[in-house]
Amino acid sequence: MGFGFGQRRSGQPPAERTSFVGRAEEISLIQAAFREARLVTLVGPGGVGKSRAALRAAEGLRERFPDGVWLAELSALSDPELVPATLATVLGVPEHSGMEPLDAVVAHLQGQQLLIVLDTCEHMVDACAVLCDVLLREAAGVCVLATSRQPLDVTDEQTIPIAPLGVDDALELFTQRAARVLPGRTVTESNRTQTLALVERLDRIPLALELAAVRLRVAPLGELVARLDRRFEVFTGGQRAACARHQTLRTTIGWSYELCTPAERLLWARLSVFAGPFELSAAERVGGGDGLPSDAVLEALFGLVDKSVVQRVGEDGARYRLLDTIREYGAERLDEDSSAASVEPYIGAMRALCGEIDEGLAELEQGRRRIVAVGDLLGISTVHYEGALLRAVLGDTDGALELCELGLAHLNGTGDRQFYGSTLMAQGLILWLAGRHEEGADALRQALDAMSEIGDVLVAALRCLGLAWHAAQQERHARAAWLLGYAEGARRLSGDPVAMLTSVLEQQEATRGAVREALGDTECERWHGVGARLSGTEILEAVRADTDRPPAAPRLPRSRQEPMATEALTPREREVATLVAQGLSNREVAEHLVISKLTADTHVERILTKLDIDSRTEISAVLTAWAAGSPQPRRGE
Repeated sequence: MGFGFGQRRSGQPPAERTSFVGRAEEISLIQAAFREARLVTLVGPGGVGKSRAALRAAEGLRERFPDGVWLAELSALSDPELVPATLATVLGVPEHSGMEPLDAVVAHLQGQQLLIVLDTCEHMVDACAVLCDVLLREAAGVCVLATSRQPLDVTDEQTIPIAPLGVDDALELFTQRAARVLPGRTVTESNRTQTLALVERLDRIPLALELAAVRLRVAPLGELVARLDRRFEVFTGGQRAACARHQTLRTTIGWSYELCTPAERLLWARLSVFAGPFELSAAERVGGGDGLPSDAVLEALFGLVDKSVVQRVGEDGARYRLLDTIREYGAERLDEDSSAASVEPYIGAMRALCGEIDEGLAELEQGRRRIVAVGDLLGISTVHYEGALLRAVLGDTDGALELCELGLAHLNGTGDRQFYGSTLMAQGLILWLAGRHEEGADALRQALDAMSEIGDVLVAALRCLGLAWHAAQQERHARAAWLLGYAEGARRLSGDPVAMLTSVLEQQEATRGAVREALGDTECERWHGVGARLSGTEILEAVRADTDRPPAAPRLPRSRQEPMATEALTPREREVATLVAQGLSNREVAEHLVISKLTADTHVERILTKLDIDSRTEISAVLTAWAAGSPQPRRGE
């Protein structure tokens, strides 16, 4: 909100370039909190001024930290794994060969007394929580001041809410920022009522007030007040040097929206009908319904409170409310959800599958055109490749391929890889089934490359299914077998959106039969098992190498006629398996290895699949047998 970096050493907090208004009570609370706590997290809605409050409080704490105050800005990060490396860069920690960034940071910090400001943690909550937990345990002289739209939930964390400004401070902030745009402008008797209306309707949120002040360049105060019901259109054009999410009011609130689960987003939209406070029973009545069962409303509501979207109000905190700015954002989503543009194509698809083919396809096409017209990237992405699969089911190969081409044209240049790869997958399968085998295989290879950046197991599996058909046609039967093994194993884990294509199932059965006939039962099962135990990275390397034997394929132990499954685990998966066998939960594994919980969950799922077992408790038995050189216990043994 208006402060720049100037000539400062990397990682050191920037000098303030605009005046700081209010927050005296909060600053005192923050500074006092460090007498008892080593992790203090400022929580509050977007644009409320958490970063400015943190930096002002940190400035007053410099004397208590002889080794300095260091700022790590995380808003630009998209990969949780980069959080430790980012902090290492901020602190000027040199790279150490063979040492993880977090280990290097801990070694650097031991014996130092300093304060780290972790700014904007909400989209990296798990990674920041793990980082803080490690720092507090391993570096006794380090304290952390974090800003986030939700708590980190780390042991001994002290949270301090940063609420909208009081009326007087909000007026002062708006007046000061307005004077920078229109020198000499002050609050007078003639404009006080309108100024108060503006301040209150903008919930006294500092970012909203600053954006409103900027708009005084082009519109008088009265016009701004009159257009407060269109605030997301009016209050744009923040400072160009500000981070992207703070340049418009919409992007700031939208950042919170993106952090919410689908259930939380749906509830947010439905709660926007309340213009004032409401009780839990009212939230359950209004929020429950299509897409969100009433018994799931409470959990979604707790999530919204945790993310600073919904506030608890009243002396006992038994009621809830949304700030007007947040409520109006939800109202826009409610209008969009009205779960037509997005629903129409699916209704059309169901009609077509139920026999009303012409009418259903016409409705699907009308919905597709509407989605394209409004520029909904998610809708554009799904309606083309799913519509293509539908047309393929109905036998309209040319129409299916045309939809694939249209979808790829819309996605080209957007930077999207997930839906681009999904559309290529649909195109490749349809081309193959149409007899255009080489074109289909080429599209599937491109799709696998696109998805290598995303790690979508299911979509990668469907590409490998098509490539298995291609390998069998070329009489490369071992290659076809392990491609089938990977594809079928991953599809069992993740579901199967192309199961309605009976021609896919027929081709799959034909390929499996041809491979078994060429290799024999034992060899076919062996290579099928090899594929089932490959990771996504290994399968990608094998496809790119165009090899008949995957580079990572395990060798047969001399004492057995099939590979020991544990030999197929990657080094990281063996680490995870060992920790699980010791009784650690997935979150504890994540903390131990300094990875996100989602990454740990994925590793465990892959381990269960590769070891052909059903539960985490069986991992210990497998590792014990492996260490003793005994045969691996089978599923259920």
